[in-house]
Amino acid sequence: MRRRDWQVIKVSIEIIDINDNAPAFSSAHVVFDVVEATQVGSVYVVQAATDIDSPAYGVQKYELDSESGKFGLQISTKLDGSQEVKAILTIVID
Repeated sequence: MRRRDWQVIKVSIEIIDINDNAPAFSSAHVVFDVVEATQVGSVYVVQAATDIDSPAYGVQKYELDSESGKFGLQISTKLDGSQEVKAILTIVID
């Protein structure tokens, strides 16, 4: 019996989703009034962005665009799969 030197293999790839929808916030800016007497650890809930892509191609991470170092972010995933975003005061405001 003669050995085959080549073989044709059929491969099909199905693209289920691509990241063609950008995440969006309901408002371009969020403003919180924070007074000097606010305690470290105070929490401010920030509305999470929405993305109509599948979760694998949706919002991957949040970052603060601030050099002040006064706030940190805490991201948690709720039971329904949505995310909850909180800004947390990390140092005393003076």
